Amino acid sequence: MSAQQGGRPWSKYLPTSYRGRIALAIGAALVIAVIATQLLLGLFVGTRVQQEVTQQLRQQGQEIAVVARDQGYAGIAAAKRFLPGTRVVVRRDGETIYWSDPVKVLEARAVVNDGDIEVTLEREANAGVWGEWAVPLVVGGVILIIGGVAWWLAGLTSRRLRRDASALAGQAERVAGGDLEARVEVEDDELSRVATSLNAMTEQLADTDRRQREFLADVAHELRTPITAIDGFASALVDGAARTDDDRREAAETIKVESERLCALVSDLQALTVADLDQAVAREPVDLVECCRDVAHRLERAAGENGVLLRGPADGQDPIVAETNGAHVETILQNLATNAIRATPAGGTVRIAAAAEGDDVAIEVSDTGVGIPPEHLPRIFDRMYRVDSARDRASGGTGLGLAIVKGLVDALGARVEVQSTPGEGSTFRVLLPIVSKAAK
Repeated sequence: MSAQQGGRPWSKYLPTSYRGRIALAIGAALVIAVIATQLLLGLFVGTRVQQEVTQQLRQQGQEIAVVARDQGYAGIAAAKRFLPGTRVVVRRDGETIYWSDPVKVLEARAVVNDGDIEVTLEREANAGVWGEWAVPLVVGGVILIIGGVAWWLAGLTSRRLRRDASALAGQAERVAGGDLEARVEVEDDELSRVATSLNAMTEQLADTDRRQREFLADVAHELRTPITAIDGFASALVDGAARTDDDRREAAETIKVESERLCALVSDLQALTVADLDQAVAREPVDLVECCRDVAHRLERAAGENGVLLRGPADGQDPIVAETNGAHVETILQNLATNAIRATPAGGTVRIAAAAEGDDVAIEVSDTGVGIPPEHLPRIFDRMYRVDSARDRASGGTGLGLAIVKGLVDALGARVEVQSTPGEGSTFRVLLPIVSKAAK
C-alpha cells in the first residue's frame, strides 16, 4: 500500500517487500531488546564496580594513614607510586600535609579517619578494557547476528505468505475466468479467514450461476409452450387447416389464452427485474387495511369462478397506516392471494387481513387449501419453483409469484413468514415496519 493510499507519510520509507518489512520489525524489536539489556547491564556493572573500587580505596586509605603517621610526607610520596591514577589527600589535625592533582574527574571516593589523620582517596571507577571495548564489540556482533537471523526468519515467513497469497490469487483468477469449481485449501493461519471467505464467495457464485441457468432454462420452457401453441393455431388459421367455424373459434380462443399466459409471464419477469434492481423505494403513508380490501375486491371474481370464498378485512376495522410503498404492497398481496386461490379447492376459503403488532404491521393471506409439504418450504421462494408443477401450469401460474413477493419484501425492508400443514392450508405473513428505517 502506498503512502497516499494508507494515509501514512512515513510508510514510503519502509521496505516494499513483505520479507523486508518482517525482517525490519523482528530486527528492530531484537535490537531494542539488546540495547535495553545493555543499558541495564551497564548500570548494574557500573554500580558494582564503583562499590568495589570504593571498598578498595578504604583499605588503601587505612594503609596510607599508617604510613603517614609513621613515615610522614616521604612515606606518603613513596606509597603514592603504587597508586597510579589515584588522587591522594592527607590531613593531620585539619592541615593538609600531602596532595596530588587528578588528571580528570574521578567517580570513586573514600575518606578514612585514623585519629588525627584523615586520608581521602579518589579514583576512576571502570571495568577496564572489557568494559570500554569488549562489551560494545560483543553487543555490535550480537546485533549483526540478530539482523542475519531476522532476515532468515523473515525469508521463511515471507515465502509462506507469498505461497498462500499466490494460492488465493490463483483461485481468484480461476473464478474470474469462469471456473466456479476452484477452491483453495484452508489452513489454520492468519489467511484462513480470507481463504474461507473466498471459498464461500465462490460457492455462492457457483450456486447463483446454477440457479441462473436453471431459471433461464425454465423461462425458455415456459415461453416455448405458449409460443408453440400460438404458432400452431395461427398456422391453422392461415393455411386453412381450421375449416369450420368451431375450428376457427377454438384456434382463436387458444391463441387468446396462450397470449394472456405469455403476457402474464412477461409481466412477472418485469416485476422480478424491478425487484432485482434494488432501487430506492418511494415511501408514503399507506392504509394497509384499505390495501387488503382493494386486493380482495379485485380478486373476488376469480375466486368465485374457482368456487372459493375470498374474505378481506371487516368493514368496521380501523385504518393501519405505515410508511411504505402501496404499489409493492398490493403486488405482494395479489400474488399471495392468487396463489392461495389456486391452491384452494372449491368450497374453501381465502382470507386477507392486516393487524398491528408492536412496531410492525402483519399483512396475512391464509387459505384452507392443499398446503405445502415441509420438504418444499425452504425453496418455495425460488424462481420457477413449483410444489405441484402440473396443477400450477394448468391454472396459469408462471412459478414467479413467490419469487416476486420475496424480492419486494426485501426491497421494503420487511420479512415474510410461512406456516403450512398439508391438507389443511397455508398462511403467509409479511411483517412491515410501521415507520420505515429510512424515515427514522
